[in-house]
Amino acid sequence: MIWHHIEKGQGRPLVLLHGIGMNSEAWMPVMDRLAVQRRVIAFDIPGFGKTPGLEEEPNSQAMVNSLATSLKKMGINEPVDIVGNSLGGRIMFG
Repeated sequence: MIWHHIEKGQGRPLVLLHGIGMNSEAWMPVMDRLAVQRRVIAFDIPGFGKTPGLEEEPNSQAMVNSLATSLKKMGINEPVDIVGNSLGGRIMFG
């Protein structure tokens, strides 16, 4: 499964992960500015927005693994930078 996402721009990927109770649209106010220099990808975390929940327990490691799978399926194999708000930050540094 590829997580639902909104994507803009070109360059080194910048992944944006929203907070609890939100979805990828929470990043819309800043996406155009970030996309001037980066390929910006705002994801819906599983169980939020248009991304279905995980089939396994949704702990931090399962989320990281699922995000990595999504990025690979999108053809992104190079390093990415990640910005997380609230729950999005917790996933990456759980």
